[in-house]
Amino acid sequence: MSAGISAKTVDLRDRWRRLADVADAFAGTPVAVLGDLVLDRFWYGAVQRISREAPVPIVRLTRARLLPGCAANTVWNLAALGADVRPVGVAGEDETGRQLLDLFRERGLSVDGIVSRPGWETPTKTRVLAGTLHGPRQQLVRVDSGEENALPGDLLAQVRTRLEAAARGARALVLSDYGYGLVEAAWSPDCVEKVPIVALDSRFGLLRYSGLTTATPNEEEFDDACGAPAGDDEAGLAVRGEALRARQGLKALLVTRGARGMALFEEGAPPVLLPIVGSDQVVDVTGAGDTVISTYVLALCSGASFLEAAALANVAGGIVVQKHGTATTSVVELKRTLQAWGEGRL
Repeated sequence: MSAGISAKTVDLRDRWRRLADVADAFAGTPVAVLGDLVLDRFWYGAVQRISREAPVPIVRLTRARLLPGCAANTVWNLAALGADVRPVGVAGEDETGRQLLDLFRERGLSVDGIVSRPGWETPTKTRVLAGTLHGPRQQLVRVDSGEENALPGDLLAQVRTRLEAAARGARALVLSDYGYGLVEAAWSPDCVEKVPIVALDSRFGLLRYSGLTTATPNEEEFDDACGAPAGDDEAGLAVRGEALRARQGLKALLVTRGARGMALFEEGAPPVLLPIVGSDQVVDVTGAGDTVISTYVLALCSGASFLEAAALANVAGGIVVQKHGTATTSVVELKRTLQAWGEGRL
């Protein structure tokens, strides 16, 4: 590969009608998701005063909210975009696990692919958000639990059986690996041959997978995999991105770069930079990567090129980072934003 490789910046706003047509085709697309199912708990409150026990604020709880997190949020995003989504994973027979499954059932989602396991502590991320009584809230602390569950052979066999059933007839499989160990242990490369599109979102293990269709790391994950930060060196970004794509045997690698948009590395094509769509003043990035991979995969299933799918995912990501908490978007909202973007109002 030539060290002279460079990336070009592309703006697809003139294709917004084509992208809207792609989004219209999302409905009913069968997509399986193997991943780490997590419950996101949000506690909202007002800061009353500083505690005398320690230099920390005392928060008066005013509202609590439960949402699906990590792979469960990917499932939620796919469902919000109209997919026939088939989640595969593990939930405990604890209160948290029951709450997570109840969220799925309330949304009309099948839980047939989810193994309910006695003794499994359902992973939970609890965020406390507070501020002054009439001011904005900010995250004060996050408390995580359920990160050290064992993965015995019988459990993995159950998950693999459910994965095989979920992948049957699916147009795509999303591997949503948040580092809890389940995806890497239960994943079978046979699915590459059985499912047309296999996409990876891996928090810590991008280099442990190869031969998939595509992957969507954020810039931090990309830097870790490359062993060097990309920074503002776009020439270096282009060289490292193409090298990583080729090394992992991906048809395309899509790197999310926060306020700098995205970078797409596609086999047989020059690297492409996609500027951010909308405001670069981010409200909350929680779960934005789940929105990106959901939109990206559904677009690929609907006949979009990798570049078109990346552009749609870029628009969707720009929508959800303007929302608080673990958020989703819909086809209606996506099309409305596409039109505003195409007409120069964003």
